[in-house]
Amino acid sequence: MLIVMSCLSCCATVNCEPPPMPEFPVGGIKVADELQHLSAEEYPNLWEWLARLHKLKLELETT
Repeated sequence: MLIVMSCLSCCATVNCEPPPMPEFPVGGIKVADELQHLSAEEYPNLWEWLARLHKLKLELETT
């Protein structure tokens, strides 16, 4: 039992907090205008990425 306790006392605590998210600039009116001209059929990967990014944003706001 003494051996087990001595091994456990050697364990260091680990910081499990996620790193802070970087601040992203707001796209603004120019980006919004450009996105309105891009269809989901022509750029499906872009729209999927935007949907995932939006979902992540909502999840981070609720936690």
